[in-house]
Amino acid sequence: MVVNFRRAFMGRSTVRTRRALNIIRYTVRRHFGAEKVIIDPILARAVSVNGRDKIVRKIRINVRKVGEKIYLVTLALKSE
Repeated sequence: MVVNFRRAFMGRSTVRTRRALNIIRYTVRRHFGAEKVIIDPILARAVSVNGRDKIVRKIRINVRKVGEKIYLVTLALKSE
């Protein structure tokens, strides 16, 4: 699944990373009906690879069910 961070660029630049992670949480809740979303630290680092105010525009994620309405979100890697 690809998540676009277009809305994360609105407003102050110092909160872009936090807003992007909230967009990931919101998208997973909306599509999968999750109550709790766990974001992998590697994914959080990949979002803000250039600093907290220079985030990437889009990111590809994998969503895996861990428990009852609990989902783990990880960074999707290309398989070659």
